[in-house]
Amino acid sequence: MLRPSKQLDHILESTQPQPPLQAYPTPDFIYVVSLEEANFHLAKIQDGSTIGFDLESVNKPDRPKLSKAEKRAVLASQKRDMANFVIDWNDVDICLAQIATDGTVLVINFHAIKELPTEFVRICQSPDIVKVSAGIFSDGQRLWDSFRLDLYSAASLGLVARLAYPSEIYTGRPYGNEPGLALTVMHVLNFELPKELQMSEWNAETLSDAQKNYAAVDAHATLQAYQTMQNLIQSRGVPIEDNWYMFDIVERTRVERRTGMAWKANCRWWSPVPSEGFEAFR
Repeated sequence: MLRPSKQLDHILESTQPQPPLQAYPTPDFIYVVSLEEANFHLAKIQDGSTIGFDLESVNKPDRPKLSKAEKRAVLASQKRDMANFVIDWNDVDICLAQIATDGTVLVINFHAIKELPTEFVRICQSPDIVKVSAGIFSDGQRLWDSFRLDLYSAASLGLVARLAYPSEIYTGRPYGNEPGLALTVMHVLNFELPKELQMSEWNAETLSDAQKNYAAVDAHATLQAYQTMQNLIQSRGVPIEDNWYMFDIVERTRVERRTGMAWKANCRWWSPVPSEGFEAFR
């Protein structure tokens, strides 16, 4: 037991302000503004790969909020009209797609290209390429809304974080609550991820260097955090099932990869009582 003076020193030490975290360093990236260049670089990503995946979209705050019934009606109408669907680039929300591999990061400006690269479609639809993002479900919905494109083998970075750090991140919350990218990167990689540019004008005719760097960092940090957590999980010898954090997003809906049935955030080692957490059913 610590002596009183030592106890006081320990308390004071633990309550001292911590030095600010360093900003995540900008990785090497390729900024792509032509269809030919996009397909050239994307063709290098083959089945068996795991990639950091992110999208930047134009902010449209004036869009009306739809009820669940209205959303279902809109989706049903979209499905009926699939045969006649043509991408309307004036109505497309997605401006950038960022894809991080072990070698580099691609920052692809769809707003400038105004055509969907066939290799991007291949990657999204491949069940053998894992796409990781902190907001992967939202990304999948936006891909459907803009391009009627489904996203297969989508992995939630936030749910992997819940599995890797069950008693440290979002303690006391249900398993399905997913931490965002900034919190995950701070905890896993010990870097700050500034988000000031998140709502910037991604549809600008010319993007600033700061915007390009921001976009590249998000995808790169996503892949680095995912790989770090997967290594941590394996080193602990905890058997994790990939369907606890991975799914397909088909017609705006999360479905199980192997059965096509509706997917729900579920881990059989997680208690339905949030405060009991991950260890309860092990």
